[in-house]
Amino acid sequence: MSTIFIPNPPAHQLKPNQQILRKRQYAALIFLAGLVCLTFALGAWQLWRANQKQSLIEQITTQQRLPELTWSQGSPPPWRVLLLDGEWLNHAEIMLDQRMLDGKLGYHLITPFRLKDGSIVMINRGWWSPGERMLPPVAQDPPRVTIQPWPRFIELGATPIQGRVFQNLDLGRFAAWAHLPMPIAYGVAQDAPAGIYPLTVDRPLGVARHLAYALSWWLMSALGAYLWWQFYSAARRGYVSKG
Repeated sequence: MSTIFIPNPPAHQLKPNQQILRKRQYAALIFLAGLVCLTFALGAWQLWRANQKQSLIEQITTQQRLPELTWSQGSPPPWRVLLLDGEWLNHAEIMLDQRMLDGKLGYHLITPFRLKDGSIVMINRGWWSPGERMLPPVAQDPPRVTIQPWPRFIELGATPIQGRVFQNLDLGRFAAWAHLPMPIAYGVAQDAPAGIYPLTVDRPLGVARHLAYALSWWLMSALGAYLWWQFYSAARRGYVSKG
């Protein structure tokens, strides 16, 4: 069996249906090349995200190793353990509903704390379930907190506020409800009185996920490049097999 390779004739010598086929082949090649570039760029973006996340984790570790700092005014630094100086605003405490702990439903107690300069910091004092006590313990001692990014939430519609019970920590709705200035920061209490369970600090996830995503995108990019070359080679030549 032998194979005879016949070059493609110039475009002006092709029949109309052959010209249409040629255009479709080139359009498919351009589209596939675009996908190869896109998947390669997405892999590079995930690698950049991994480096960015690793840098953030190192910064958080450095901040949390620093000694405790007393803070009384202005926007507090994130991730560092602070002893806030000011006063609790227990009358404006809210409870975030439907929060789970060890398979039990309860509330997150969010109590505003006013610094010496009047700035408001929202403190998550921990998880609490009514049980035998219908009211949670009142905040009294100056809080030791770790400042964190504002918690994210998705809400399809504005859920009605029931007394002090909110579904999510919506700053605008809280400020309007409590008649207070807009809070400037959110922190998680390091200590809690009996009956309240303090929460762990939410640290960013590690870089392994981003590296896995980058590898997946680059594998798809390599596969796309291989397919592109195969299609390109087939489009550049025609062949007829004879036995």
